[in-house]
Amino acid sequence: MTVLARITLLSAAILGALLGAPSAVASPESDFCQSMTGAGFTGDCTTITALARDVCKQYNRGIDLTTVAQKLDLATKNENLSNYIIAGAQLYFCPERAGTT
Repeated sequence: MTVLARITLLSAAILGALLGAPSAVASPESDFCQSMTGAGFTGDCTTITALARDVCKQYNRGIDLTTVAQKLDLATKNENLSNYIIAGAQLYFCPERAGTT
C-alpha cells in the first residue's frame, strides 16, 4: 500500500480512535499524548511528541508526505505508529496541514 493510501485510510480510523477534541484548558502536547494513549500507544510521550513536531517542521520546509512518512518509519520502525504520529501532528500541532495530505 502506498504511503498516501495508508495515511488516508488511517486518518479516518485515527479520528475515531482519538479520545476526543482537544480541550480548551489542556496543551496540545497533553491532548496529543492522551490521544496516542487512547489509540494504544503508551510509549515515551516526550519522544512521540518530538517526532510529531518534527513532522510539522518538515512540512514547513516543503518536504512531501511520502518522504516525511518514510523518514518517520525509519525512526519508529513501526508504520502504524508513524501513521498515528502524522495524523496526530496534523490535528494538534499543524492543523493547517490536515486538508493538504
